Amino acid sequence: MNRTVNKRIKAGLIALLLAFLLAVTAQAAIPVSPPESRFVWEPGENLTFTWMNENFDGFYYDAQSRTGNEFLTIKLDNIKDRSIPKDGMIYSTTVETATARYSPFGEYSVIGLFGEKYLAGYPEGKSKITAKSGINLNQLHGILIDDDASYSLAMGSNLALSEGYVLEITEVNVTCACVILSLKKDEIKVDTGTRKVEAGKNYIYEAQGLPIIAVHIDSVFQGKEKSSVTINGIFQVSQYETLVRRGDNPFGVMRVTNISDKSITMKNAAGIVELKPGQIIDIGEINMGELKLKVADSDTLRVHLYQYWLNEKSKHRGATGSNNLTSWDGLNYAGFLYDADSGNYSESLVITNMTGRRIPEGGLTYTSYRLRKVPYAITNMKGIKSAGTDESYVTFSLGGNQYAVKSNGLARMLIAHGDSISEKKTLTVDEINFREETTWELGEGYALTAKAVEVSSNPRKARLVLSRNGVILDDIWLTSGNAYRYFQPGETGTPKLITYLDSVLQSTSGVDMIQLRYTWFVSDNVTQIKEEDRLGVFKVTVVEPERIVLKNRVPIELKAGSSINLFGNLSFFVENSDELRFYPTSVGGTQVMPEGVTENSVLETPDVTTPAGTSPVGGRAEKASGFEAVLSITIILAVYIAGRKMK
Repeated sequence: MNRTVNKRIKAGLIALLLAFLLAVTAQAAIPVSPPESRFVWEPGENLTFTWMNENFDGFYYDAQSRTGNEFLTIKLDNIKDRSIPKDGMIYSTTVETATARYSPFGEYSVIGLFGEKYLAGYPEGKSKITAKSGINLNQLHGILIDDDASYSLAMGSNLALSEGYVLEITEVNVTCACVILSLKKDEIKVDTGTRKVEAGKNYIYEAQGLPIIAVHIDSVFQGKEKSSVTINGIFQVSQYETLVRRGDNPFGVMRVTNISDKSITMKNAAGIVELKPGQIIDIGEINMGELKLKVADSDTLRVHLYQYWLNEKSKHRGATGSNNLTSWDGLNYAGFLYDADSGNYSESLVITNMTGRRIPEGGLTYTSYRLRKVPYAITNMKGIKSAGTDESYVTFSLGGNQYAVKSNGLARMLIAHGDSISEKKTLTVDEINFREETTWELGEGYALTAKAVEVSSNPRKARLVLSRNGVILDDIWLTSGNAYRYFQPGETGTPKLITYLDSVLQSTSGVDMIQLRYTWFVSDNVTQIKEEDRLGVFKVTVVEPERIVLKNRVPIELKAGSSINLFGNLSFFVENSDELRFYPTSVGGTQVMPEGVTENSVLETPDVTTPAGTSPVGGRAEKASGFEAVLSITIILAVYIAGRKMK
């Protein structure tokens, strides 16, 4: 064999080796989502990017009325200095017209502002709850309730509304088909007149000349014990104003530059000199929501837009899908785990075959990737470590739920708090009465109780008791600024519980309190996944050390107006329109069941306790990294030996 042939064979083997290694290492790193559909932006050569409701679920969007028209555009000068010039960040939002959920109430003008829904006014002659019309974008009122659900209330009962308002059913008269109502706010009666409303009419309450509550009385009837009333329409806006003025700079880094009768525009008041790694920039803040831009703690410039809620937002939706968007991952669906610093995401969902509104069997692929070296929140935020550990864990996500990889399987992460105000847990200490708020019910019978504090010591201390079903497991004194870890007997790797004592407080009333943060708590139940397992509409087709692949085992019909549960917290929501528009969501939906299979036979989450020492993914060695290393070394040796023989 001549040298030319030898070189070609060597080159071919080396190319094959490189291709293999690239395939192994890139398995969890190649996004499936189109760049324009993402809420995560890596500028590259494209120095301009726009977020809108179609690719960012932090903006206001109503699928029923198809309203929501917020935009945020960033223009960079260049990549090298990571800078946004003055007026290089532009936010705009536009007024639209929506019909109330209870359609006889008529129409109203709505506008989104940093993700929240506001009443901008009423179109002339279109509202049935007020004769007033016009749009005023200087003075907005949050829309709190827009509901067409039906409520049956007996005489003497009440209906709780928002902002402390309560509608009381004082009297129901079947003879005159009418009801007498009373309205209270924070236990104080605010509607002082006698309000008798006939069936088929509306109850309207105004504050400062603005109708803030509208309730439709549908019917009255004689119940088994008391006369009752049916309410089937509620519309409520906040009585408190949100003022927007040109030139004002109350919204993070943004300044109001223009207000018309249809839109609001803001721009950054000053140039942001540098998008530093790990930096968080407040774009806008209003009421309960804050719009923020996170810069990845990485040499690669990567920015991630997110909506931070004081009341944690649990519902997510993916980028709007149509025949043109059929792939989602952690970059365009916030319901999947995503780590901005590393750029790693945990799950992907890809439609590979679809005709019209039908995804045939095998046409939908869900993949979960194993994430390594994920730091516990306490380590990530405070740098607190345990001796002899690297303070990180390995995780798989399944259907939007996170699982920690343990020596004997996958354990559901029931609590995994990060750095968030809403994720502080406050417990009151009452050594005498042991009131209910002294105990945090963690789940599965576990409870953490604050029994006592020492406020005179420096630093202060708290006595914590961990129990399960009333049986005490641990009783410790924890110093403020330190973390508590609990391992189940025989466990040394993954802790059962981690929590951090953030502060010990003493109120003026003499009641002591503690605040806990960065809490981690995993389930006792251990799951193994193996090929051919059924998870919702899926069947497990591939189980490997670094990934699990599922394909739909039944056809999926994307019917207009439907919500279809795939498995776990993962569903498809289909908008009610002739045009096919759909997206993944964490809101539950109807299960799709194959013919002749009952719902109970579909395993939503396998719950199989496995012997210690077995793999978390069935039929595979636990040390996946070692398996990869051995395989890679074997191939390298094979190439080397082949090269030696060809000389």
